[in-house]
Formats: sequence, structure tokens, C-alpha cells
Amino acid sequence: MNTPTAYSWKHIFIKESGMIDPQPGYLNNGPGCLMYDNHKRALDFVLSTGWEISPNTPLDIHRFLTKDIPFFEKDSGKYRTVDVWIGHDSCPSPVVLNNLMNIWFTKTKELMDKAYEGKLDPLIAAWASHHMFEVVHPFIDGNGRTGRLILNKVLNDLGQDPLIIKFSDRFSYYDSIQEFRDYSFTGNDFYLGEIL
Repeated sequence: MNTPTAYSWKHIFIKESGMIDPQPGYLNNGPGCLMYDNHKRALDFVLSTGWEISPNTPLDIHRFLTKDIPFFEKDSGKYRTVDVWIGHDSCPSPVVLNNLMNIWFTKTKELMDKAYEGKLDPLIAAWASHHMFEVVHPFIDGNGRTGRLILNKVLNDLGQDPLIIKFSDRFSYYDSIQEFRDYSFTGNDFYLGEIL
């Protein structure tokens, strides 16, 4: 009789996140796959203690995710210098990325401070930070995986349990990012309304 394999939540997180944003050439199906191993190291880094989120956090996470992946050789842990699109929507121009990422960091810290003070639900703070990051889309590739790790860094720092976004929920996930882009992004800043 075969006993079902029990998987850790980290394995499920990596598998689900990898299915949402697959990297061509990598199955991401378990230890020994470079993409899987990189994702595991990035997740362990995000959940480690003794460091605070900083303007360099997205770069550091991206570097973990893309280490030794040939497609990323020259772009690992670096913001893009070319235009990219999400579906039919163009992402912000590379010339505004540094400014937008500074805004992302400043507003993320403000959101987290409000959550620490008990004035904001930590889940709302984490999702707002994630959505700002995804709208900026600062990397050529790997933005989804990086953003979901940022979501969990914010949750972890706020004392919350990690969150797994399932592949089966990807369309509502995409819709929530699109809605945020449509209603909260001005082109050069983020309007967070009552949240901040």
C-alpha cells in the first residue's frame, strides 16, 4: 500500500508560485532543480530573522531566485533597462524605476508601521506592498515570484503566517493586481486612499 507523500508548506509555496510564473526549461518540481533550489533559498532568506525590509530587498530576493540561471546572467538582481509588458499593458519605463521603487519602499514602511501600531490589518499592508511592486514590474522576468516572496516578507515581519497563492486562484490574483493598477497607480505614484 502506497502512503501519500506529505509535502511541507514551503514545497507547496514553491510549486504553486512556479506554476503561476513558469521559467522555460525548468520543471521546478523539487529539490535538484536549480529553479526550485533557488526559490527555496529565497524563501528561507525572506523568512529569516535579524533583518528589515529595505530598498534593496527586491534586488536581493531576485538575486537568490535567478542565481546561475543562464537567462538571467547579466540581469540577476538588477532592475531592467528595457520596456516590458504584462499582457497588453506596458509597465513603467525603465527611466522611472528607481523613483517608483523608492516610493514602493517608503509606502511599504508606512503601511508596516501602521500595521505594527494596530491601525491597519497586516494582510492589507502586505497586499498593498505586493501590488505596488507588481505594477512597477522592475525586472525583465521573475517579478511574480519576487513579489510573492515580498508579500511573505511583509507578513513575516508583521508576525503573520505565510500565504500561498495557488495556481488555481491565479485569475483572481491577476485581476486584483489589474484592479490595483487601474485605480491606485497614477503613472508616477500610488494612491492608497484610506489605507495611508
